[in-house]
Amino acid sequence: MLGGGFGGLWATRALRSAPVRITLVDRTNHHLFQPLLYQVATAGLSGPDIAAPLRHILREQRNVTVLMDEARSLVRGRW
Repeated sequence: MLGGGFGGLWATRALRSAPVRITLVDRTNHHLFQPLLYQVATAGLSGPDIAAPLRHILREQRNVTVLMDEARSLVRGRW
């Protein structure tokens, strides 16, 4: 799974009980709730209030490995 944004997290959580191993790759180690970013900019909230570590969010999902890395290319293969 590429990215720990809303789409990546929802897809990963939807596969919770599937018989698959999931590797979630993201450049950062946290999920940022961007709709509240303006409140951090105006000092209404602190940064940690709108960011949570991906490993913490997925800590109870046994079929997930979280890697902090960057995808540089995708290779098309035969499935």
